[in-house]
Amino acid sequence: MISNRSRRSWLICTGVMLLLAVMALSGCASNRTSDSSGKGENASAQQTATDKKLVMAYTWKPSGVDPHGDNSWDVMRSGAGETLVRLNEKLEPVAWLAKEWKQDSPTVWTFSLQDKVTFHNGKSMGAASVKASLLRSIEKSHLAKDLLNVKSIDVSGPLALKITTNQPNAALVSNLADPSTIVLDVASMKDEQSYPAMTGAFKIKAFNKDQSLVVERYDGYWGEKARLAEATMKFITDGNSRLMALQSGEVDVATDIPVDNAEVLKKNDRLQVLSAPSLRTHMIVYNMESPVFKDAANRKVVDSLIPRASIVSAVMRGFSTEASSPFPSILPFGKIERKALDGTAGQLLTKDGWQKDAQGTWTKQGKPFEVTLLTFPQRPELSVMAEVIQSQLLKEGIQVKIRKVENIDEALTKNDWDFAMYSMLTAHTGEPQYFMDMFYSSKSEANVSRYSSKPLESILNSLKLAKDTAQRNAMTLQALDIINTDLPQSFIVHPDNVFGVKKGVEGFTPHPIEYYYITAQSDIAE
Repeated sequence: MISNRSRRSWLICTGVMLLLAVMALSGCASNRTSDSSGKGENASAQQTATDKKLVMAYTWKPSGVDPHGDNSWDVMRSGAGETLVRLNEKLEPVAWLAKEWKQDSPTVWTFSLQDKVTFHNGKSMGAASVKASLLRSIEKSHLAKDLLNVKSIDVSGPLALKITTNQPNAALVSNLADPSTIVLDVASMKDEQSYPAMTGAFKIKAFNKDQSLVVERYDGYWGEKARLAEATMKFITDGNSRLMALQSGEVDVATDIPVDNAEVLKKNDRLQVLSAPSLRTHMIVYNMESPVFKDAANRKVVDSLIPRASIVSAVMRGFSTEASSPFPSILPFGKIERKALDGTAGQLLTKDGWQKDAQGTWTKQGKPFEVTLLTFPQRPELSVMAEVIQSQLLKEGIQVKIRKVENIDEALTKNDWDFAMYSMLTAHTGEPQYFMDMFYSSKSEANVSRYSSKPLESILNSLKLAKDTAQRNAMTLQALDIINTDLPQSFIVHPDNVFGVKKGVEGFTPHPIEYYYITAQSDIAE
């Protein structure tokens, strides 16, 4: 990607002597840095090894760059943030800022930190600064607080931390891979004129609200230096607009491209489609306080009418598998059958007091079975699914009004909806507990269905204490049996991760974990 401004600068540079050209080249790079538009230009061939830049059309629009708030995933995806632990392709925790760890007792863990790590402001990272960062993440992020369940953090050496949890937390190491625990220099957050000083291969150069996040190579990085000089995440929430940006050459990578356009991209010899199974679940969340869906029978009827097989083939174009739980069956705790309806949908509704009127609509006490379904544009396939489900339910005498909202999480905090399309990465730490606690605890703000089950919460509390993997898997399956009986959600499909990528882009590999996008290995051909 190169802009007109950059091209002019390049021509000037090539017209002077070598020494001056080297000096001018530095100036050119500076000029290009200030212009990230570059529409319709083929920059790959004109970039040098030292000024390679990559532009990504990014699905979401973060409100800021504080990694200890709601935008932690966005910061992690930029390559600027790192955690003590990261997850490999097998979802196993491996060393990152912590080089090793051991469990001293059921509630005490000791972590040894990497040496020679510096923050983006040049300060050295040590046990004291990591402790301060973890305490800040716990203070700012309810997710970090719930995940870590920390009683105390003690500095036991310049590069050694001792973490004591309130109760046995078998998932602690994996949970330290969550982006909400990104390590930063806490002092850097006091200067409102600067960006957070983290430890990643890239540091934040510019955050333009509603437009983009720009990161640049951090030359003091403790690991392998970034191959790119700069990467830009353009916030393009509409899926078709991301696709058009890729096709026009405005961007090099587009995340979450609409699957119905995958075949079109495959026929473009400049582009390629990359995909991999994900740990994500597309689902319907029911509002348990809705006048209609507070009745479990109505939720079960709708669940039974969802045409999952058709959605996999016609909507997802084969880039998904049918879902029977929040976890895909590739996980040992995801293998569970969906519960069959006891009778037909009509029989169940009749038994529940509904009857069909002359127009074929189910009514009860003079009111039609009419419900509002929310959807949102950031994942366009969900809106298509909503229309398919609307059509299927209408055939059965259930009327659905679809309402699109820009911010689904904000909309779900209100109470003017009946059910909603939703999508969650359900096992992003390789453990079920993160999602289960967040989504099903009656005290959790993320329990968008307002679902409460004492038997389920009892199992979740026991899960926190279980260290043995087989025991944890068995407990999770017990929890899923309760969820599939109560049906606070209908699980539709597990989608693949699908990206559109310009040929020549390297080091961008679809991963079940969705927050390692831009890394030190990200590159683009010259």
